[in-house]
Amino acid sequence: MSDHLSQDEIDSLLGMMSGAGGGGGAAPAANGSGVDRCGVLTPVFQLFCDKAGDVVTSVVTKKVVFAPEPCIQSDMGAVWQRVTGGALSLKVSFSSGLNGDMFLIMNKKYAAVLSDLMMMGDGNAEYADDHRDAIGELLNNVVGAFKTAFGAEIGGQISAANVDVVDLDGPGAASHAFPSSALELGFAKLSVEGTGESDVALLFSEALANDIVKKKAPPPPASNGGGGFGISQDEMNALTGITTGDFSSGSGGMSAFGGSDFGTTDFGGGHGGGFSSPPAAGGYSGPKDNIELLLDVELEINIELGRSDLSIKKILELAPGSIVELDKMAGEPVDLLVNNKVVAKGEVVVIDENFGIRIVSLIPAEDRIKSLR
Repeated sequence: MSDHLSQDEIDSLLGMMSGAGGGGGAAPAANGSGVDRCGVLTPVFQLFCDKAGDVVTSVVTKKVVFAPEPCIQSDMGAVWQRVTGGALSLKVSFSSGLNGDMFLIMNKKYAAVLSDLMMMGDGNAEYADDHRDAIGELLNNVVGAFKTAFGAEIGGQISAANVDVVDLDGPGAASHAFPSSALELGFAKLSVEGTGESDVALLFSEALANDIVKKKAPPPPASNGGGGFGISQDEMNALTGITTGDFSSGSGGMSAFGGSDFGTTDFGGGHGGGFSSPPAAGGYSGPKDNIELLLDVELEINIELGRSDLSIKKILELAPGSIVELDKMAGEPVDLLVNNKVVAKGEVVVIDENFGIRIVSLIPAEDRIKSLR
């Protein structure tokens, strides 16, 4: 760790000091919770758009971009002003890991473009009912990639029902009612190579938005009960890693940060000067003098999609066209094994004409060590 405070650490300390004085902190949200809901939801919207662009590009073999705008409070009037000429609503209902519904509203013309390209057409077909199934399947793939990536962020698996597609000009549209007072909204520009661009809208139900905010919003600073400002565990870890170089002047060593406002916490030196650097989380903290001797050792890496137990009779009955059910759900991350030990999880991607894997999470170092015993 560097022996100087980073800009993020300085900003964090200044933010806590101003908050303690009653005049700082983020502007309270509209719901009075003090959390900037749109500020929390915008990165999630960005993640969804990134995954949508990657997945749709690989499927339709043309460059497709979903360029997001920041999340805003619900305004269904703005949706109908920007998504014109007939629209489809694609509803995703999350059942575990997240709770609530998400809606993607897009122009029928561009649904037809993507569906036609997906079915090996030239992208010039007029919208037809057959395109509903195709665009629904396409979004299922997008949701699968999003579930894997966002599940890695929140540390859990996410599952959802298949996408439900409704023509908002036809029968069944009432099943996708949008209560404007209970939605968070984001827009994106959908552009398909050679066909121009169109607006799409992404809506989070109140339940889904609340769940995401609960999982992603940073906790409020804890009070130390003494009138000073609180310090989170992450900030405490960052401070304890700073060496004595910046605190050697003066008798107190901690006066630059408010002296006794840190309470009676012992930082290891007794006089505010004895900081020690903790080992990096999940990393190797021992001697590294001879580690270079192992760097060119080759290891076998395998990607495991899933497993299944079959009897000898079932194996002998296998023939071309047989289907073997695996122990993983569609959309779950695949395992990356090094010498038959799981070290990471990832999602399958297509690179040119080859399959690859994008790492989305690593197995903690201590778990990897246990697996070697």
